[in-house]
Amino acid sequence: MRASALLNALWIPLFIQDTALMLIAVPAALLTFDPREHIHALAVLTSAVSIVPMFVLPLAGALSDAMRRRGSPRRVLVVAGIVVDVAALVLLPTARSTFALSALMIVATLGFNVSFAAYSAMLPEIVPRTSWGAASGVRGVAVLVGTLAGFGIGAVASPNAAFLITAASLVAGALTLWPIVETRAQRDGERAHVRDWHDFTLVFLARAWIALGISLLYTFIFYFFSDVLKVHDAPAGTAFVGTFGLIGAVASSIALGVISDRFPRKWVVAASGIPMTLAAVGFAAVPHVQWIVAFAVLFGLGYGGLNAVGWALAIDAMPALGDIGRDLGIWGIAQNLPAVIAPFVGYWILARFGGGLGGYRALFAAAALSFLIGSVTTLFIRGSVRAA
Repeated sequence: MRASALLNALWIPLFIQDTALMLIAVPAALLTFDPREHIHALAVLTSAVSIVPMFVLPLAGALSDAMRRRGSPRRVLVVAGIVVDVAALVLLPTARSTFALSALMIVATLGFNVSFAAYSAMLPEIVPRTSWGAASGVRGVAVLVGTLAGFGIGAVASPNAAFLITAASLVAGALTLWPIVETRAQRDGERAHVRDWHDFTLVFLARAWIALGISLLYTFIFYFFSDVLKVHDAPAGTAFVGTFGLIGAVASSIALGVISDRFPRKWVVAASGIPMTLAAVGFAAVPHVQWIVAFAVLFGLGYGGLNAVGWALAIDAMPALGDIGRDLGIWGIAQNLPAVIAPFVGYWILARFGGGLGGYRALFAAAALSFLIGSVTTLFIRGSVRAA
């Protein structure tokens, strides 16, 4: 567990950025730059930022695979991406328009995803296959800690301060890479001891549906608090509810990760979609402040399992570990393609239903349907994925 914690430490600042910026700091900045069309501006920016990983993840992953074959450590590429990311984050406080903000966020996202692709491939390459579930559970906790910290930063810091704090956390996170020894835990003859393209395709589709639901919820939740619930401090309200969601997620992440090393992972992932679906239905049926916290905890219980075990299921399904960076990058498209589509789908739903409470009810119902389809798709994976 100590070794897994060190190997997964960089996920914390990466997900500080993922949470504090696009969920809170950027929407808050857009309220200043474009107060009348902030929903449309956020939809366009979110889609533009989400296009970047679709190209960068598989290319950067393939580059990291090539570097490893030549004997170079993947962390060289991880650090290079962080340098680009940090440079853009440091310049973000100078942005005075939606265009400047968007341009710098795209550059930051490019560096972020170069690091993300190379870093993702380190865990399955170093950790023995029999411990992928447990190590992924630790990864899930690191992701949740970073998300929680991101909510906290977004709640108490101004957008400009959030950009700079995020940059500093990435620099600190990069330092944790140096003690890691990048040696293969699997012998070369065991590289193909994983799933096939059929399972990989189903994992991809299941993840895409679930990611669509998450994007529908996350993209507009800030404006749900500010425009519909009329919360006085929308950043704090968003962070408050997000924190309760993470309480449920932390409770399930490591436990389900360990369980998935002993039982078929597809059943654990499919079951994780049930509380997420029920929570989204609850948001749609009873969108009131006094119930939202309970629904957030319920959502978190499912999200924690999905976040940990879903990632382990993905690396189980990789055709060969020799190209793990490239294939994880391709799988990452399942996470990011819905993030390109969801803002416009969500914007259309909100506009179609008047942009008020009715619009958000329809939005949450669409998210629930996406979670349900993703969970059912997981059940059709052929392999009985469990520890060897």
